[in-house]
Amino acid sequence: MSRSQTVLRGLLVVASLGVLVLTLLASPSRVWPGAVVLVLLTWYAAWRPESSLVTVLVGGHVLHWVVAVPVRTGLAAELQLLAAALLLLVVHAAASLAASLPPAAAIPGPTLRRWVRRGCLVAVLTVPAWAVAALGARQGGLGDVGLTYAAIAAVAVLTLSVWLVSREASRRA
Repeated sequence: MSRSQTVLRGLLVVASLGVLVLTLLASPSRVWPGAVVLVLLTWYAAWRPESSLVTVLVGGHVLHWVVAVPVRTGLAAELQLLAAALLLLVVHAAASLAASLPPAAAIPGPTLRRWVRRGCLVAVLTVPAWAVAALGARQGGLGDVGLTYAAIAAVAVLTLSVWLVSREASRRA
């Protein structure tokens, strides 16, 4: 494996474990079985970034956050959520770039710069969306428990469907 691939996969591991640590710190009751599964998925994603289980890893982090972390307001809680979202962006981008080249291939400088530019653009565009959501949360509107559970189910179904479709596509190839 090339040095650049090793560094990129290491970045994936650090970002994924960072999301996990943020979730555990923000959670009043730790969901340890979910944390163990996410650690195992993280190591597998670093080993096989082209795998569809990378999608399951990202979806698993989202579900773990939604299940374990209570909805809170305040700048500190909102910054934790933003940090987790940005770390998930790093997990996704690192896995995607690592999967786009063979493991023995060094990542060309222009390719790396293009991926970093695009990742930074997404990160910069995430901040205004986060700010709008943070301001909306401060308006004091009451949440709907049914909609919360519907959102959890939607993320789970979306994650599962992407995983199943990617498995089907890899079988045809």
